[in-house]
Amino acid sequence: MKGLPGFNLPQHQEVISNFIYYIRLHLDNSGREYEFSVAPELRIKHSSFNKGSLIPDIVIKKDEKTWSQPEIIIEVSRNRGYKADIRKVKKAVKNIRSLKEGFVFNYETGEGCRITKPDLDEEDGESYSEVLDFDLKECLRSA
Repeated sequence: MKGLPGFNLPQHQEVISNFIYYIRLHLDNSGREYEFSVAPELRIKHSSFNKGSLIPDIVIKKDEKTWSQPEIIIEVSRNRGYKADIRKVKKAVKNIRSLKEGFVFNYETGEGCRITKPDLDEEDGESYSEVLDFDLKECLRSA
C-alpha cells in the first residue's frame, strides 16, 4: 500500500492536526459546528489538475456541499516546498469555483499567505479567514 503523497514528516502531520483541532474548536465556540466540515488530505476531483485531482493538507467545506466543492483549502509547508505550495493553491483558487480562500503556512518560519478571488494576489502575512471569521495563525501557536 502506497503512503500519503508529499512530506509525511511527524511535525508536518502534527501541524495539520493542530489546524483541524483549533478550527473545529473555533467553530464549536462560535456556534457554527454544524455549518462546516473539516478533514485532512482529501482528494478534490477537478480536470485542471494533473491526474484530475488535488490533495490539499486540509479541506473545509459547507456541510451541505460535497468534498469536491470546498470553501477553503490549507497547505502546511516548510521552507523547501513553500513556493510550490503557493503555486498549487493559487491554481486551485483560480480553477475551483466554490473555493473562496486558500492558505499556505510555513511551520518552520511561522509565515503564511492567503490567496483569494478574483485577483489571486498572494497576501503575505495574511492569515485571517473571512469565511471562518478566524485568524488561522492561532492554529500554529503550539506547533
